[in-house]
Amino acid sequence: MSKYLIEKKERVRERMKKIRQGLSHSQIRRGSQAVAGKALSRDDVRSADLFCTYASVGGEIETDEIILSLIEEGKTVAVPDWEGWRTGSGLRIIQINGARDLLTDQRIVPQPRIRMDRIIPVERVDIFFVPGLAFDLSGNRIGMGGGYFDRLLALASPSSIMLGLAHDFQVIENLPTGDRDIPVNHVITPRRVENRQDFHKIEEVQNR
Repeated sequence: MSKYLIEKKERVRERMKKIRQGLSHSQIRRGSQAVAGKALSRDDVRSADLFCTYASVGGEIETDEIILSLIEEGKTVAVPDWEGWRTGSGLRIIQINGARDLLTDQRIVPQPRIRMDRIIPVERVDIFFVPGLAFDLSGNRIGMGGGYFDRLLALASPSSIMLGLAHDFQVIENLPTGDRDIPVNHVITPRRVENRQDFHKIEEVQNR
């Protein structure tokens, strides 16, 4: 990745982090509830069986309601094991059966409780819920800068559906992208749904 592209991404990253840090807890919660409602009512979500989601932190769209609802419906939900990846265990996702399976003490990002019998092959995932600091109208995303989710999504099946979850301000027209960036199929925000395969219908969706 060129120095110019890195600098452009970093400018977007810093701007979005600053805005997100200014959100109140009630704003985050209201936005998260709206996004969860839209996500859980989608036909592709309702018909899917196996999900991989991020465990939310800070001002991200919260995923606790989505996780709980899917598990209550008998769906399989997995969370990435970033700590294991950083210590050499490879990219893997671990099934969780509730909040008790997420470890938060002294961790920046909640981690799944490791059980070898709960490791799920990434290529089996039907739907990924993907975080981001920013998304654009082509489904491109900018994360926190580690490239973790791009590495994970690169292992996904071609039939997997990737849903970005974001606040409204996090969707902009165009983002700087590199060859290794993996776009999402749709971006869900409190007020709209962006579909990178059918953008001429965005305005129609927004006005409903």
